[in-house]
Amino acid sequence: MIKRLRPKYTEKELRQIYAKPHDHTNWHDHLIRVDVTIQIAKWMTTYGVNSVADLSCGNAAIANSLEIADTYLGDFAPGYYYCGPIETTVNLIPNVDLFICSETLEHVDDPLEVLKAIRKKTKYLVLSTPEAAFNDTNPEHYWAWDSDGIKELLEGAGFEAVVFNSLKINDYTYDYQIWGCR
Repeated sequence: MIKRLRPKYTEKELRQIYAKPHDHTNWHDHLIRVDVTIQIAKWMTTYGVNSVADLSCGNAAIANSLEIADTYLGDFAPGYYYCGPIETTVNLIPNVDLFICSETLEHVDDPLEVLKAIRKKTKYLVLSTPEAAFNDTNPEHYWAWDSDGIKELLEGAGFEAVVFNSLKINDYTYDYQIWGCR
């Protein structure tokens, strides 16, 4: 299931919301989610990854943990060479072996088009997103989906899942789904 939660924000509103890069260490549940995402990303590098991009990287913990020389970092918030909406910055990077899309897809207006643009730029994808947060009150999130909904989007963009992890943390707002795709 895929559910639209709220309408698109204006560019001005987005600049206020994303004034600085996200730091996952500010949220306890994000610590384990980032660690699990890193492990899946490291496993995906066994496919022969020599370049990586993360254009919604926040503090870049996931991409930097891979220690890959050809790493392209960006964020909507200022502070990186690739700065602005992922819908724009994805077209500015060279093709890469691995693209990281962590806790991003629920923030974009057209997730399928973003995944299609990413597909044109990469062989492999690591994606994490909340699981079935259909009553999500986070004003930054445009979308909610369950794992069937994300699988549908991934396949619609031309990705095939090779690994999937569902991370459930009791007493926290979100459960997470983490995907590795080719």
